[in-house]
Amino acid sequence: MMEPFEFQLIMFQKGAEELEKKIANLTSNLIQIKTAAIGIWTAIIGWSFSIKLYPVILVSYIVIISFWFLEALYWRVQYFCMKKASVLTEYLNNQELIKNSFKSQSIPDGLVYPLYPSRGETQIPIVKALFAPSIYIFYGLLLVTTTVILIITISIR
Repeated sequence: MMEPFEFQLIMFQKGAEELEKKIANLTSNLIQIKTAAIGIWTAIIGWSFSIKLYPVILVSYIVIISFWFLEALYWRVQYFCMKKASVLTEYLNNQELIKNSFKSQSIPDGLVYPLYPSRGETQIPIVKALFAPSIYIFYGLLLVTTTVILIITISIR
């Protein structure tokens, strides 16, 4: 029969592995969101030039803002997982805490699980996520580029 501490250690290891996978998957998703945003944005700009209907460029603003918000939502989850991984790493690097866990035969509650924020747990505000440098620089540049393209096309006409 398995001892409770032995079970906790196994679940601790599985949780750490799962956390690592979640962070990698979210990173992949964030790259796919950026790729889709660029693809759709390019298609809209190209389409507006091919049909010579330049106000269609305005649709790209909606696309940019939509993808910006979507990426911020994913980023919030990734941030939580990375924060959880940081807490886990701090625990593992603290010799005193490790010794105490083995002495008491228990791992602190909530160290790994749950892998997602619980209802009572505070999450990073969506506004802060929207203005995370890895997000707002990309979408801000898309907005500026779209505006420059729009100004140029209006001034040429």
